Amino acid sequence: MNSLERSCVRPMSWFKREIADGVTIVRILNTKLPRFENFWPIPRGTSYNFYVVRGSEKVALIDGADFRFSKEFFEALESVVDVKEIDYVVTQHTEPDHSGTLADVMKRASGAVLLGTRQALSIGEALADFPMDRAREVEDGEELDLGGKTLRFVISPMVHWPDTMLTYLREDSILFTCDLFGSHGASEKLFYDEAPSEFELVDYYASILMPYHAMAARAVAKVRELGPKIIAPSHGALHRKLDELLEMYERWTSWKPDKKALIVVGSQYENTARAAEAAAEGLREGGLEVITVDSAEVDPDDLLAHTLESAAILIAVATHNGHPFLGITFFLDLLKEYRPKNKVAAVLGSFGWGGGGTRAVKKELEALSIPVIDELTFKGKPREEVLARARELGKRLAEEALRVIGPS
Repeated sequence: MNSLERSCVRPMSWFKREIADGVTIVRILNTKLPRFENFWPIPRGTSYNFYVVRGSEKVALIDGADFRFSKEFFEALESVVDVKEIDYVVTQHTEPDHSGTLADVMKRASGAVLLGTRQALSIGEALADFPMDRAREVEDGEELDLGGKTLRFVISPMVHWPDTMLTYLREDSILFTCDLFGSHGASEKLFYDEAPSEFELVDYYASILMPYHAMAARAVAKVRELGPKIIAPSHGALHRKLDELLEMYERWTSWKPDKKALIVVGSQYENTARAAEAAAEGLREGGLEVITVDSAEVDPDDLLAHTLESAAILIAVATHNGHPFLGITFFLDLLKEYRPKNKVAAVLGSFGWGGGGTRAVKKELEALSIPVIDELTFKGKPREEVLARARELGKRLAEEALRVIGPS
């Protein structure tokens, strides 16, 4: 048994629920794989939502699932509709976790037409084996009448691929949003407000959508204009308390931080960690909530989520072979890819026989246009003088962070 097989031994399950007359969600609960996209840890699992919309004349399937779960997908789909009866297959986004089963659906539903954006059909031909002779491009704002059920297509590129669109069911005011507003968690609770602790909403946004914050913001503005009653993503919880959800997304996409400070620690023998604790005291005295994480232990999606919501970042770094501690190097690599905004930073750290770690971190942060208010470097153990300087550094960082946050 190889390593992937060893990680895939837990059972899969699914459930279906009618969310409006003739509209059914099917959710496959993925407790099989320990990581999403083979990288992001999903301790609560994740899910794949797809939807069947039945009008008086036609039937549409919206999105599919990962091909590795084809057995569960077709078992679930057949419990809702005979696949041969499907008239339209709507692909909102062709990443394999949504498109992996659709080519097989098209084979079984021999009379169906595949609908997607131009980019979706182009990408899907190569990535998902889409049958192009039975595919049709849809335009922004185009509508499809199923007989008392009207689907309107809302093209929203780069959320988070160039092919993405949303689909609005006009009569029932349901907006199908694919990855936008998605969350992780293999939960049988249908709506987010039923069990927020069972869904990872901010982690999902931070790891998947955050690099495309400007495009996500435009999509959120379109959602505001549509004013749906229910938002139905293709991962995780549905949403019905929409003001709260949209306000969260507007804050995240505009990089408006909370009154929080993130301390990321890379410490080998606790000397750097002790100085970080002193800096945390100063940050708290300055009025910020402090989140401290060990760079060798924290999950990357948690790192990004904390970064998203924090106004201040303090990196506490030991020098390792003349370079920053490896966990800190990984954090800096994440920052390079995700390019956080509206942050202020400080750096502190220790060395034994040769320094350089704090200086390298400061240089990397400044290259990302994150202002660094100061750098505190010390040799060996942090004596009382160093701890006092670290506390003062925390206070000054909090002052600068409050300026970034601005008036409440």
